[in-house]
Amino acid sequence: MRVIRSPLHENLTRQAALLMLLAVSGLALVALGILMLLPAPWMAGAYLLLAALLVSVGITALLYYRARIGAAATLIIYVATVFPLLSSLVFGFEGNPLIYLAALGVALASLLSGPQTLRAVTRDSLLLVLVLMVAPLLIGPTGVPLGPRIATGLTLAALLLGVAGAGWVSLHQRRGMIAWRIKTDSRYRRRETALQRARADLESALRERDRLHDRLYQQRLELETARAAAEVAARAKASFIATMSHELRTPLNIIIGFSTAMIEHPEIYEVEALAPPIVADLAEIRRSGQHLLRLINEALDLAQVEAGHLELNLAPLPLVPVLDAMLQAARGLSGNRPVQLRREYGGALPLVMADEMRVRQVLLNLLSNACKFTHTGEVALGARADSVEVTIWVRDTGIGIAPADQERIFNYFERVDCHDARLYTGTGMGLAISRWLVDLHGGRMWVESELGKGSTFYFTLPRVPAPGVSNVA
Repeated sequence: MRVIRSPLHENLTRQAALLMLLAVSGLALVALGILMLLPAPWMAGAYLLLAALLVSVGITALLYYRARIGAAATLIIYVATVFPLLSSLVFGFEGNPLIYLAALGVALASLLSGPQTLRAVTRDSLLLVLVLMVAPLLIGPTGVPLGPRIATGLTLAALLLGVAGAGWVSLHQRRGMIAWRIKTDSRYRRRETALQRARADLESALRERDRLHDRLYQQRLELETARAAAEVAARAKASFIATMSHELRTPLNIIIGFSTAMIEHPEIYEVEALAPPIVADLAEIRRSGQHLLRLINEALDLAQVEAGHLELNLAPLPLVPVLDAMLQAARGLSGNRPVQLRREYGGALPLVMADEMRVRQVLLNLLSNACKFTHTGEVALGARADSVEVTIWVRDTGIGIAPADQERIFNYFERVDCHDARLYTGTGMGLAISRWLVDLHGGRMWVESELGKGSTFYFTLPRVPAPGVSNVA
């Protein structure tokens, strides 16, 4: 007898084996009671068969107690299959209904064990049937009828094969169901694990979101506090600059006015003429005062720009008189250097919508820069008009501007890099304020320059539209 471990679940096999052990024990007790009623000729064989059954029950109980569940189940299957067949030794082969109980053992093999045990039990039971059917014919008395014995053996064999086939089908169905259940459980476990991981990730993301939200809220509070402090500081700075500019411009205007009067009208002081060294000193005083006044005005404009308080007095403005006046004023900016001033505009230009004082400020700043950075050559002032705007430019043949600096110079406090900064003084605010003033007019300012060959600064002003016509492109 081969012991084959059951592939079924251990708990199911343990419970079924215990039930079958109790059933076989009960069968032994029933058999003992039946023996009491048997006739004397059958008593010896019956007691031997009962003793073998009781030994088998004891061995099965011992295996079960030692937790060898597979071996105990296999022994129970063989007991349930073999002992009904061995009852033919006591009660005969033909007309013995007990032998058909062997089919229960085959059925138990399909229930408690795997396909290997089912094959082994079916094979061994068929061999035992063949032996029980043929052995009496070989070693028994002659003249025994063969027909009933063969019919009984074939019937029993057919019953065992039928039960084995049904058990085989049932076993494979159960195995398929068990495999499907295991696969399904595994898939569900994987999904549950994935869901738990996703839930953990989501909770972590939510915690991170809350942390970032708190941090963002804290930074927002800090930014609002810093902005409020910056606004207070900006207002204080603008107020201080405006106050100081006003306080400084009053004495500067007095200095400039008296120095001009002493140079141009010395008779006020009851002298015919001042000595040339005195006139030169007074001229230097006036020039320095005008330079300082220009710096103060730029600082005041910067404060108004940052505070957003600079307003324009827009009105239709004829450009030609303004350009002529600024070109005339530029003649005194080049000093004694061999620089020629050129006019590059015609005598007729359309009206523009602009603030004359601010346009003059922009032109003066551009012309002053052009004269300052041009040692020889020419400085030109030009203009042209299209259907929407007027483009004005100041061109020079000075030192030029590197491509990397052509946008930077429009920032506050930025100046052109050169080999000797002492030759080109300035605060770096003029171009920034000029571009901002042009932007306020609705125009734009840019520069085209080549290092060592000169620069051309352009800006546009909107034309005064004809009645009923918009100047928006």
